[in-house]
Amino acid sequence: MRPRIKLTKATLISIQSNTEETVEQVLYATFAEDNESGKKGEALFTTKIMEVNGLEYRTFGADFYTLDGEPKEFDVSVFEFNLMHECMYSPEEFLEFREILPSGY
Repeated sequence: MRPRIKLTKATLISIQSNTEETVEQVLYATFAEDNESGKKGEALFTTKIMEVNGLEYRTFGADFYTLDGEPKEFDVSVFEFNLMHECMYSPEEFLEFREILPSGY
């Protein structure tokens, strides 16, 4: 079993698609401590959430994460998520960016 990676300042991002009935969810968070996946304070987007048990999350890649508190929630379209992920925008940064995007995105 892989070790659990501790995360802080987590946001559960729901990715909404017009073409699929299911809504995928991923976590955006920062590492709470140095580990083999990253350094303390670095940002992380997980793969799709497969299982939740309290503050423990298992992702599609079989990684396990432990959060330090309940995550915030954030809804985005597929386009918005791809932009967030590509540019490594936090949800807070993306909210500011979203205000200047043309309507219809």
